[in-house]
Amino acid sequence: MRGKDARYFHVAEAGMTSIIWSNPGNPTNEVSRALGVERWQLRRALHRIKQGQGLAGADRVTIWNDGSVTDEHGIVLGNVYDEIS
Repeated sequence: MRGKDARYFHVAEAGMTSIIWSNPGNPTNEVSRALGVERWQLRRALHRIKQGQGLAGADRVTIWNDGSVTDEHGIVLGNVYDEIS
């Protein structure tokens, strides 16, 4: 599901995704490799997603193997792939 309503669904409901990062701090190079993007692209995408949702850089998010980014409550904030230009 995409679009405005998609942000209300927990990613795990799809049953085919898995968490690749949920630690505090910046994601590692392994996260970038798992998503098939450069680290600078991941950092820029996360910055855009957080900024677009009114979050600060220090706010914790979870990154899923499909590129989805959720907050601590499982609300979808955006997708890394959507932010890569």
